[in-house]
Amino acid sequence: MSCSFSVEEVCSSKALLRLESKVNARKEMMTGRTATLWLQYLEMVDILRRFLKAERTGNWRLHLQSEREMQSFFAAAGHKFYAKSAFVYLQKMTLLPETHPDVHQKFEEGYHVVRRSDRYWGRLFTDLIIEQVLMRSVKTHGGLTRGKGMTETQRLLWVMSMPACANMNDVMQKFTGVSYETSDQHKDLSKARQARDVNDTLNLISYLAQRDPFVENSSLFNIANGMTAQEGVNVDRSSEIVEDILDSMVGVSVEDYVFWKADQATTLGSRSTVKVKGESVTVDPQLIFQRLVTVGQRSEDVSSLFKYELCTHPPEMFESAALLLQANKATLADVLWKSMKGEQR
Repeated sequence: MSCSFSVEEVCSSKALLRLESKVNARKEMMTGRTATLWLQYLEMVDILRRFLKAERTGNWRLHLQSEREMQSFFAAAGHKFYAKSAFVYLQKMTLLPETHPDVHQKFEEGYHVVRRSDRYWGRLFTDLIIEQVLMRSVKTHGGLTRGKGMTETQRLLWVMSMPACANMNDVMQKFTGVSYETSDQHKDLSKARQARDVNDTLNLISYLAQRDPFVENSSLFNIANGMTAQEGVNVDRSSEIVEDILDSMVGVSVEDYVFWKADQATTLGSRSTVKVKGESVTVDPQLIFQRLVTVGQRSEDVSSLFKYELCTHPPEMFESAALLLQANKATLADVLWKSMKGEQR
């Protein structure tokens, strides 16, 4: 015997409400700084999940809610352009029912995203549609990058001919009885994907079992290496920092507003403390490296500037200690080909 429940019935079930109540009670008991930081990280993951749900299902109100919640972390993390853009965007979208009621009605119906199939989870971001449709057609056979050239005449000819090519493609599919269709099953529901998700979950549980971030410890520390946060690290208080930043943005032109680095959240790896004339001074190793390079361009004895380690990671390869810079594939390929030719000799 099979039975089905609606989403509303599942969300309002007593068992789920009791579980949510116990989880919230457990969160309130955690007062350590490391636990607070991890709970904040879980909140960020929930915001991202709600944002993806809003886009894939065409939920306009959930889209605005998730944008408003993400704006806070943009400001705390120092992404000033994202924070400014989100601030202006939310103001304009809030006034949309009065300024453009017809557009607002379409957005309420889910037309702020693009649907290419009839599946419930099948709506996509507009920029993702550009990548999947326009950019793919530009880079495949018959596209501009396959020998046709990128001159203005070639681009105009290619763009103007695309509607006719689409009609011809549709007619040929109907004539031959061959069509391109996607499966109704979402790829995340496949057995291989489910097995991989279960394996990843078990690995995460095993990792956290040995490095529990929710222990009774008032200090802020890195669970991977045990390093304790230095004085001045305040990333676990991002919510308080965000409130001050957002309040200071009210009534100020977006062009005139300036984000001060001192007002942003400071992480364990962003700064270090050194002793200068007996006083503890918080410095940024990356900023020191950039300043020394600038001074080195004006100095005759450049070699003396590089006697010491100026940065904890090579800045020409990493933008932080964990994230690689985006590679220039064309330049990298040229270097590899030249090195291979040199070895063959």
